[in-house]
Amino acid sequence: MILYERRKGGFDRCSDSSRKAELDNFGSGDENEKKHGIFGSCFGENEVKIKTCIAGLCFLFLWTCVRIPARAGFYVGLQAGRSRQDVKAGKVSFVKDSSFLYGGQIGFRFLSLAVEGEYFRAGHDLISQDLSFPASSQEMDYSYLGVKGKWGIPLAVVYPYLLLGYGTCSVSLAEVGDDSTSSFSLGAGAEITLGKIGLFAELRYADFDLDIEAWDWDFGGLNIHLGLNFHF
Repeated sequence: MILYERRKGGFDRCSDSSRKAELDNFGSGDENEKKHGIFGSCFGENEVKIKTCIAGLCFLFLWTCVRIPARAGFYVGLQAGRSRQDVKAGKVSFVKDSSFLYGGQIGFRFLSLAVEGEYFRAGHDLISQDLSFPASSQEMDYSYLGVKGKWGIPLAVVYPYLLLGYGTCSVSLAEVGDDSTSSFSLGAGAEITLGKIGLFAELRYADFDLDIEAWDWDFGGLNIHLGLNFHF
């Protein structure tokens, strides 16, 4: 089969092989355009959509979990828990004793910070098997009055925090005497807020020394505080 190309001034005779090569190149050009043009653009659009969705989900998660509540103000509350004391008088050791504690608090919270004043007390029964001590058992009345600062992350519902407290620790021993001193306390806690009511739990450690009736007393232990706050 002989093909002719129309050119200016007449027709030129072309070979079958050259015309076939031109047609093949034309077809392959369309296929390449389809492959890299249409399908390539589709893949690019899908990749952009996936990245946009991931970024949106990440933003929604961070906004839900880390947003700072607008509420800030005063609160009052009650607390209860366990006071655990490890007591020594000189070289005389007493059996570790746990006792019920109770008290109250008032504070002000703004964003991630809170300042709180509190009071609590507990009664302990101290028992020693060391015969060098005048009495094998002691009734101990322990009370605390002080302030503490809280720093945490105000999530949507939960407020986890670290705390640092400073106040007066008072001890009264029925058969020995009484004394008081100032001491720091360290701890951590979390509060769940539902409306204007907050439920909290704390772990707190304190250690202090007293000089009662010529005896050097060492007190310390880890306290568990559970309580309820009413926010205004």
